Amino acid sequence: MLRYNIYLNRIVSLPEDMGPHAFTDMEWWYYYAFLNGEHGGKYAVMAAFYQAGELPILKGHYLIFSIIDLNKLTSHSFSLLDKRLAKNLEFFNLPFYLLQCPKDENARYLYSSLIKGKLPSPHQWLYHASIEENPVRLLYDNSSMIFNDSEEGEFKTVLSADGMEANLKFKSVKPVSLIGGNGKPDRLYYYSFPRNEVKGYIEKDGESECVIGGGWFDHQWGYLGDLLTKTGWNWFGLQLDDGRELLINEFRAINTGDTSSPMANLIEQDGSVKVTRNVTFEHSCHWQSPESNAVYPLKWIITIPEFKLKLTVKAVFKKQEMTVLAPLNAIWEGVCSVTGSETTTALNETPISGKGFMELVGYASYKC
Repeated sequence: MLRYNIYLNRIVSLPEDMGPHAFTDMEWWYYYAFLNGEHGGKYAVMAAFYQAGELPILKGHYLIFSIIDLNKLTSHSFSLLDKRLAKNLEFFNLPFYLLQCPKDENARYLYSSLIKGKLPSPHQWLYHASIEENPVRLLYDNSSMIFNDSEEGEFKTVLSADGMEANLKFKSVKPVSLIGGNGKPDRLYYYSFPRNEVKGYIEKDGESECVIGGGWFDHQWGYLGDLLTKTGWNWFGLQLDDGRELLINEFRAINTGDTSSPMANLIEQDGSVKVTRNVTFEHSCHWQSPESNAVYPLKWIITIPEFKLKLTVKAVFKKQEMTVLAPLNAIWEGVCSVTGSETTTALNETPISGKGFMELVGYASYKC
């Protein structure tokens, strides 16, 4: 049994905390994977399974995922929600939000559609969504995450929509990492298995290809409150070629663009975590989405003096925006590359390289 004391004498406990937490308003299970196919295919896959709602009995479910073809540099993304989440949005979240931001046309359109029992494109309905325990099973129509009942974080997952399917098995090769050093760095509880062996198959266009590769898994839960309406974030989950990982993020005020609470977690080869708040970000190479008109910075210079690291993180290709529910409207969530250097002595720098996913949230939101 793995246990850690954190704020207010709360405890993160695995495998118990792999399951849902009733007394939170938001929770998600997130993963990505890079995969090589037996016939030369190269893919990346990302998914986030959400449970949301103030009251345990009324929680709704939401799933976003993308299947990315790295040979063709194309991304197919999906947004699916159940009727229970729609009712939460219709009766609670959107009316309260529209009182504050009455001119947000995207949120008003979603609200009017839900009142009529409709769902605007490209969002799709989940008809059967549930979360079971012992073992933990997230069952969202034909998509799922099913954990084995242990503290190692091993799980099987299926993503399925519109004739595309990713059927994968994740097996962690490193111990669990408590983000922030204690598992509650800011407003959410947060742990990760940042390095996994992944195998399975990808099916598209009626053809199936066996794949193998590596991946990342996160689980977060807590109370977001107005975080999603007033605050976005820049997040980087990076796997370095030397066997270490970096989880880096900062919050970003939607109205002003001001940033706060920067954090970098360096996860060593043995799984130990080093944390610092001394992180600086510079960005460039902006891309404007033709769908949302949001402008995303797709190249970042990230400097972490305490770890003696200076990194360049940039998108592998531009068009990796995902449509999500209003008021966020869209996020940029996609594959990025990492280069840079680590100062090992006063006269020596070691090259750094790697890959990962970059998540830019709040850039498409309405500024109230």
